[in-house]
Amino acid sequence: MTHLILLDVSSLMYRAHFALGDGVRSPGGRPVGAIHGCLDMVARLVLARRPERIVHVYDHEWRPTARTELYPAYKANRPPDPEGLPEQFSMLRQLLDLTEMEQAMTRGWEAEDAIGAICAAAGPQDRFEIVSGDRDLIQLVRDPFVRLLYTVRGVSDLLELDEAGVLERYGVPASRYAELAILRGDPSDSLPGVPGVGEKTARALVEAYGSLEELLTDAEAEEPRPGPLASKPALRARLRAARGYLETMRRLVPVNASAPVDRWRGERDDAGLRELADELGVRGPVTRLRAALDSVAEGSGAS
Repeated sequence: MTHLILLDVSSLMYRAHFALGDGVRSPGGRPVGAIHGCLDMVARLVLARRPERIVHVYDHEWRPTARTELYPAYKANRPPDPEGLPEQFSMLRQLLDLTEMEQAMTRGWEAEDAIGAICAAAGPQDRFEIVSGDRDLIQLVRDPFVRLLYTVRGVSDLLELDEAGVLERYGVPASRYAELAILRGDPSDSLPGVPGVGEKTARALVEAYGSLEELLTDAEAEEPRPGPLASKPALRARLRAARGYLETMRRLVPVNASAPVDRWRGERDDAGLRELADELGVRGPVTRLRAALDSVAEGSGAS
């Protein structure tokens, strides 16, 4: 069995930035707080989870054209990136290129799509733990192959979600979490959902119908079958009015697990890594990460 951790880099970097601010700077004055915090989180994850491999997964586009063409308002309410943060992603990649850790990205898509594609290509012996604060990734949870480690408070407080955990917490199977999000909406992605449909109603509708198409068919019937729509003409009317929106969301919300993934891994260069770490003022986090990786390698008998 191969245990892999898939890191949603944007999620970790944003969390690290807002935890440390821009007060942590390189000797040359560049903000490096997000890198500092992200590397320390990865080191803690390595020691706590002891994976055989780690993959840092990046957004290529955080508002993919394929999604904004379907729905122009997708993520439109997100504020601009904090000053000094975007350039830290390229600096992080330079550091990681000097390690043996793998990096990945799907051109034209988000990290969630690359993660979904990596999971879809898994072999029967692969076991993935996805580390992210993005609930869209709940839809990928699949026993025993994929679980989500949801970052409640950095990586010191992780909500571990397998299929039973998703069902207990959200009331729907992980494979149908996307339908729950479509009906309820997702403010973080600027998706309003169906007017008047909140978490409880959305959950009841997903439980009662095998698919969104089945739900819409019943909403459009003159006499809906017994269930959550039978005595609610106003809800049926809202669902009928939202057909166009729902059909769009069925194409937009699911992770694009068929997207081709670019994956790369550099060669270990400890001297180069130390030099770059000193230049960026992140020698401490780099040293802690390197020590964590070596500890796990030694424990597994790897050279």
